[in-house]
Amino acid sequence: MQQLKTFLLSLLVLFSININAQQSYTYDAVNIKSYGLYEKGSWKELISYGNDAVANGQDFTLLRLRIGYAAFMIGNFSESVKAYEKVLQNDSYNVTAHYYLWLSRKYLNQPELADKHLAYLSAESLAKEKQESLAFTGVGFETSFKTTDIVGRGNTWYNMLHLENRFGWNVHMSQAISYFNQTIQLPTTGLPGNAPLTVIDQIEYYNKLTFNLSNQWQLKAVYHYTNTPINNKVYQNHSGLIGIKYSSNYFDVQADGIFSKMYDSTISQFDFQLGYYPLGNQKLYGISTAIYRNRNTGSGFNFKQVLGGQVAKKIWLEGNVTLGSFQDLYENDALYLYNAVDKNIYKAGVMSYFTITPKCIFELGYTSEQRVLYGKTTTFNQNSITGGLKWKF
Repeated sequence: MQQLKTFLLSLLVLFSININAQQSYTYDAVNIKSYGLYEKGSWKELISYGNDAVANGQDFTLLRLRIGYAAFMIGNFSESVKAYEKVLQNDSYNVTAHYYLWLSRKYLNQPELADKHLAYLSAESLAKEKQESLAFTGVGFETSFKTTDIVGRGNTWYNMLHLENRFGWNVHMSQAISYFNQTIQLPTTGLPGNAPLTVIDQIEYYNKLTFNLSNQWQLKAVYHYTNTPINNKVYQNHSGLIGIKYSSNYFDVQADGIFSKMYDSTISQFDFQLGYYPLGNQKLYGISTAIYRNRNTGSGFNFKQVLGGQVAKKIWLEGNVTLGSFQDLYENDALYLYNAVDKNIYKAGVMSYFTITPKCIFELGYTSEQRVLYGKTTTFNQNSITGGLKWKF
């Protein structure tokens, strides 16, 4: 009899605890407590309590707005995006949600996707933020100096001028003009030192259009033209990219295809790229890209890994490596084209980013490559230093 009483008493206690827990997550209780935490600036506690409340059946606009703001304040922009997108599911014109989604996407390095939310802000808010639908959004300059350790491959200069603008909130254009210069000896037989010199003065034009299809989906279209004089012949090379990108909260995925006519050869490249930022910001990030290439002479597979993060208040450090040999490789939405006459069998580097002002970034990097001399089995090393400045308007 005593054991039965003890068992019934235990059930009654558990039932009472469950009833009290449910009562603590009523709309009024959650609204009052979450607002109190918001007023005190207890951001982490607010996020934890808010998520518990949602798990217990209380999910309303004010709560999501408070969770989103708390996440924004502690620098977890992925959680902020998650909360504010939930707000838009019930209130697609909520100005507060659109404003902080714009900021959060920008801080996640997704500026084109971020701009979609500016369409919902008032004229006064846009004027305050100095934002216009038709505008230049950025400009940059990059230069790179390359040296080799072999006779027959002179020093290389690469310079690029980059310009970004938008046409409305959902169409963005990125253009670049670049110049590549190198003097080489290109024999088919004999030693490099016995061959005549060939000067390569390659000029390139790049144009990328990015279309926001929704709050998460983007379509990309690229045209890349190169004018390449080599061996007393000038090649007019044309390349195009078409791709689709999906941006979630903590990761993004892109698939694209590149089709080109290079040196009278038809070349195609297919990329699958996964970007991730596990902390919900750019303090730690990675980009993994699987690359399949096909040309008349054969096909090949490459894998590129980028890993970066914030190492000081205004400094980011990023490392990268490309595995597998290649020729005619495209990177960064086909912005960079590696179309040297010598096959590349290894490439790795490090890049640093210094925030000079909130809108100006200085870049400095080093890249090491190992290549095979054209028509030979001889390998040589190429080292390069890259610097650049970028301004965001």
